[in-house]
Amino acid sequence: MADINEQKDLYPSMEEIEGVEEAQLDKEESALEKQEDQDDRVDGVGDLGRSNRRKRRGSNRRLRRNNRRRTVRKSYNAGKQSTAVKVGLTKSLTSKGEFELRRQQLPADIQKALKEARMQTVDAAIYTIKGVKDRSDIDLMEASDDKKAGVTNINRAQLDNGKYFLLTDIVLEYAHGADADDNNPADFEFGQSALPAQIINGTFEMTLGTKVIVPEISAGIFDDTDSTKRKFQYKLANPKWLRPAMDITPKLNMTKAITGVENPAVKITLLGTMTEKA
Repeated sequence: MADINEQKDLYPSMEEIEGVEEAQLDKEESALEKQEDQDDRVDGVGDLGRSNRRKRRGSNRRLRRNNRRRTVRKSYNAGKQSTAVKVGLTKSLTSKGEFELRRQQLPADIQKALKEARMQTVDAAIYTIKGVKDRSDIDLMEASDDKKAGVTNINRAQLDNGKYFLLTDIVLEYAHGADADDNNPADFEFGQSALPAQIINGTFEMTLGTKVIVPEISAGIFDDTDSTKRKFQYKLANPKWLRPAMDITPKLNMTKAITGVENPAVKITLLGTMTEKA
C-alpha cells in the first residue's frame, strides 16, 4: 500500500487545482458554445460562415485556456509560498503536519533519505525526571544523563546522529514522595499534583547549544487549565528544530526550593516529530 503523502495532503497539488479549473472552464465554454450556435441560427449564418466562426472561436478558446492555466499556476505557486497561507494552515496542524511544513529546512541528505523511504518520521516524546530537593535552579537535562527507565530516555542531553526532532510541545509535571522513605522519583505519579507556587512563579528557558529555543519566560505557561489539552502542556507557537549532537538544555529557575513535602521532583517531556530509520 502506498504511503500517505502528508505534505501533499497539507496543500493540494497543482494537478488537483488545474483539474478543478479545467472542469469549470469546460462548463463555461460549453454554455458559451450553445449560446453562440443559437446566435448564429438567429442571425441566419450559413454553414460556411458558421464553420469559419467556429474555427476562430476554437482558436480563441485555446488561447483563453492557456492564459488561464498560466494564471492558475502563477497563483498556485504564490499561494504555496505565502507566509499568510502557511500561517493559516498551521492553526490546526498535528506535529506531523508542522514537520512537513518545515521539511525543506532539513539538510539535503535527510530530505533525500525521507523521500527515498530510507528514513521515516515518528512521534517522539523525550523526557527526563529530576529530583529538586533543596534546589531552586535546575538543569532539567544534563550531559551526565544516561538512558534509564524512570530517569530519562536520552543520552547526554543530545539527539543521536542523524536524528532531527521538531519540538512542538513542552510538558512540565511535578510530584513528590509520600514520606521520607519514598525517595525514588521513578515511582512517582507525575501530572497528578498541581504545580506549586515556587514553580509557577519561577521562570523556564531552553537552549540548543548556544541557540535560544525558548527564551526566559514565566513558568506559569505550564499552569494550563485548558481541558482540551494535556495538563501542564505548553504548545509552541513557533516550533523549533532540535539537531543531533548538540546540548539540549531546558532550565527551571524556581523562586525558592520547595519545602513542606518529601523528595519533590519534576518531569519534563519534549513532544514532537522525529526522523528515524525506516
